[in-house]
Amino acid sequence: MKIMIVESPKKVEKIQKELGSGWKVTASAGHIRDLPRRGDLGINIPGFTLNYEYIPPTKTANGTFPGGEQRVARINREIQDTDTVYLASDPDREGEAIAWHLKDSLGLEEDDYLRITFNAVTKKVIEAAVANPRKIDYQLVHAQEARRFLDRIVGFLVSPVLSNMLGMNLSAGRVQSVAVRLVVDIDRCIKAFKKTKHYGAQVSFDGGSWTAEWNTKPFVSDTSPYLLDEELAKRASMCRQFKIIDSSKDDALEAPPSPFSTSLMLQAASVSLKMDPAVTTKAAQRLFEQGAITYIRTDSVNFSDEAIEEIRTFANGKGWKLPENPRRFKSKSGAQEAHEAIRPSQMEVDEAGEDKDQRALYRLIWLRTMASQLADARYTVNTVTLESTDSAQPFEFKARGRVLTDAGWRVLTAKDAIEDEDESDTSNAGNVPLLTPGSNKQAESGKLLRKETQPPKRYTKASLIRKLETEGIGRPATLSAIMTNITERAYVSEEKRYLVPTEIGELIVDTLVKAEFSFMEMDFTRGMEDQLDLIAEGKLDYLDVVEPAYEQLLVELERISNSGEFKPRFTCPKCQGGMRRYNHPQRGAFWCCTDSECKTFMDDDRGKPVPRAVHHCPTCAAATPKRETALRRYKRKNSSGHIWACPLEGCDTFLDDLNGKPLPPQSCPKCNAPIRRYQKKDKDTGKPKGGHGWFCTNEDCKTFMDDDKGKPVAIKTAPCPSCGKNLVRRKSAQGGWWWPCSGFREGCKVVMDDDNGKPVPKGSASRSGKPPSKPVNGSKARPQMPTKLSIRPLNKK
Repeated sequence: MKIMIVESPKKVEKIQKELGSGWKVTASAGHIRDLPRRGDLGINIPGFTLNYEYIPPTKTANGTFPGGEQRVARINREIQDTDTVYLASDPDREGEAIAWHLKDSLGLEEDDYLRITFNAVTKKVIEAAVANPRKIDYQLVHAQEARRFLDRIVGFLVSPVLSNMLGMNLSAGRVQSVAVRLVVDIDRCIKAFKKTKHYGAQVSFDGGSWTAEWNTKPFVSDTSPYLLDEELAKRASMCRQFKIIDSSKDDALEAPPSPFSTSLMLQAASVSLKMDPAVTTKAAQRLFEQGAITYIRTDSVNFSDEAIEEIRTFANGKGWKLPENPRRFKSKSGAQEAHEAIRPSQMEVDEAGEDKDQRALYRLIWLRTMASQLADARYTVNTVTLESTDSAQPFEFKARGRVLTDAGWRVLTAKDAIEDEDESDTSNAGNVPLLTPGSNKQAESGKLLRKETQPPKRYTKASLIRKLETEGIGRPATLSAIMTNITERAYVSEEKRYLVPTEIGELIVDTLVKAEFSFMEMDFTRGMEDQLDLIAEGKLDYLDVVEPAYEQLLVELERISNSGEFKPRFTCPKCQGGMRRYNHPQRGAFWCCTDSECKTFMDDDRGKPVPRAVHHCPTCAAATPKRETALRRYKRKNSSGHIWACPLEGCDTFLDDLNGKPLPPQSCPKCNAPIRRYQKKDKDTGKPKGGHGWFCTNEDCKTFMDDDKGKPVAIKTAPCPSCGKNLVRRKSAQGGWWWPCSGFREGCKVVMDDDNGKPVPKGSASRSGKPPSKPVNGSKARPQMPTKLSIRPLNKK
């Protein structure tokens, strides 16, 4: 029996089916070991070796996901009766490191295992990998460890300093912070940009079928590149009589876009499918595990000779035009081309995937793969130069029209999937004819063009990925994670697909740049990526990279510590120490002095410390006026919102919360018992719905009241015009009012609109109160009332 250990459990069934009997396939379920998660740096200094520990178990919605130690123990039992262990983790540096962790944790000697990788989960590829095993490539392992080391020292040593400076828990990242800086820098360029109004002119010919635009170059200069003379532009736009100076016809070819690297796939899915990079990565991983596409983490934009031959054979069978020779594309500088570009595993399969996202992504990959090997698109380009003859001074106009004559690769796709709509070429002047030089031509109309210079565009996730790739920052396996980190940590926000820095993001960038950390500079970060590549190639040693980087970071941290320039953003009003923001699971956000002896606490007001608001217990103040006790604010258990409680033993005062302040105690108008405010919830989902209400805490009273801005008001009723029972005024989930009949259980289905607190027939309200978007009948017509258990006092300990 042979055993193959892969990373993903989702690959197991597919690979087991392809290998057949005599094999057992199992999965490590990703990483089994990592550096310590908390407390310890996890690096031996000197020596710079990494101290790994098993990844601990993780609680999930369905139970507990086993930790690395439990997974290793399971695999150890499975390999006891096997002849050969094949380590088949993913074919990249991270996968190579996982293979080494498995070998080390399982106690395998060099003769006990074989290392294989495959670029696609298909029978042919897997069998070829098994036939050509090797040993673990320790250069790749060391390159991955060096990356982990560099990320660790920045995150572990710089983040606490950054957090202390800004007074809240923040993280610095070797690549993440650079990405945020790019977003901040472009945002500031946009804010500093000043528009320049300038002018042009355009004339139309032959019923508007083509246009020519005024050539303003003779009227501008390098120091003043825009035409600012509106009167001159008006005169040019009024020209109607022209002489043809030149007319030419040319052929133009347009080559297809290259196949997908990881970066290009993420960009194309974001632009064409509006898919987030994290969603794209997940969908692509599932397609790979299903055997539908090749490996998804690659810098390459080229296919193997065998794959190209398959593509050309398939395209030829479809009657699509092919170039004489197979296409090869130029890779970006520093690309790691150990793997092919991303493509379908089987060219004849044009649809695959388990859900909508996977199917859409697969179709995008399939089209790109096929189009990349087809013939060029061919155009006829007509260019005409005209000169005005009816103006005091001659004005030159030019027209250039492009017409598609041979679709070539465009039989499959109308445009490059990565090209945004606002990036497309709009310079085509229409159906420009060939004209005889020296002949005359009359324009039918003209117009003044009012133009404005445009600021640089904000980054989208797609264009930020493109920028990082252009700068040589990040690698295929990290691009999606970078986008997720900077948005989930609220360092940038996404507004209509454009990335905008948050206040925290700007503070982080300003602080790290002011501190002159090397990793915030593009050249430094790009150079580090290059050095990691050299380790993988065996041209640099691990210590050649990590030791100088560590020593440089220590120098920078020491300089910051001794400079005296970096003081806390918020200081304690008592001792002038730094204030730090914390988030209590029950009481919400608050600030505390970092001096353990000071113990000054402050409230949080939109991310800033403010003096603590003191609300005294009304019960204690009435009983013993000289002993004023401050109420404490707690988060409600098992429900939304907060509650205020007296901390003194023996006092059972609990008050409801409205916008961070305790509501005054209220009494039931019927029995005088305390009346409490509650959040109405959907009966089926348990989620908040329809605002608040009030109920009497006396179980025998059963009085319910409506809520009006934190105050209890009587529930309004009116007789039902159909059955005579009461109509009851209710607030909908959308915030408007409506009147359902209380006799719904007996079959009355009357529902009326609300008009200034009175029931009116549906559709006749003056819209002062909005009726529900959809009438609710049956049991859902009544709001769900809370049980007594849901509002019992919280444990004050």
